Amino acid sequence: MATQNKISTNMNYNTNTPQQAKRKTAVRKTSTGISNRAATRDRKVKHERYVLQESKRASKIQVDQNVVLVAWIIGIGIAFLSSAVVSFNGITSVAVFVGLAQAWMAGLFFFFVEIMYLLFLVAYLVLASRLDEDEQQERTNGALWGMISFGGIAVLANAFHTFNYWQWAWAEPQMWAGIVLSISAPIAIISASKMASRVVFAKAISL
Repeated sequence: MATQNKISTNMNYNTNTPQQAKRKTAVRKTSTGISNRAATRDRKVKHERYVLQESKRASKIQVDQNVVLVAWIIGIGIAFLSSAVVSFNGITSVAVFVGLAQAWMAGLFFFFVEIMYLLFLVAYLVLASRLDEDEQQERTNGALWGMISFGGIAVLANAFHTFNYWQWAWAEPQMWAGIVLSISAPIAIISASKMASRVVFAKAISL
């Protein structure tokens, strides 16, 4: 008799199990739905608060626009021309010490240095925007070092010209001020060119 009651109890337990499972599933779905609705309501409230807050703020300008980037490139071009004019004075003055047959040949050194710097600059910007066969960024070390080398020549020529102009008067503060100013132009172009590869020019994207 006890065995029959135990079997009956097990049968009742097994019979009720699917119903209980359905109830639990329904409860979970209901709680999940309530949680989702609450989360959606919270996001909506936060969005409304954000819109209200932004409506009370001063107007903003999106700076990452084509007109800003083009203006930035134009600014770099103007700075490059200004640096070239400054470097022309230093390079041609130092080129005289080479012992040229004609005075006008000193200008050739200027164009050689500036054109090589410009070529390495363009090569650096192009390579920085490319990917190789393995979808890795192209190596830019050669172009970067070439750009730095010819920019460094302009820096040294400008510094030497200023030293020579002041007759190597080490105690003159005006001389040091002139040196800082004369070497700042080529250095600024190198820094601006490096930044242009990240700010203005688009990079290839691996698919």
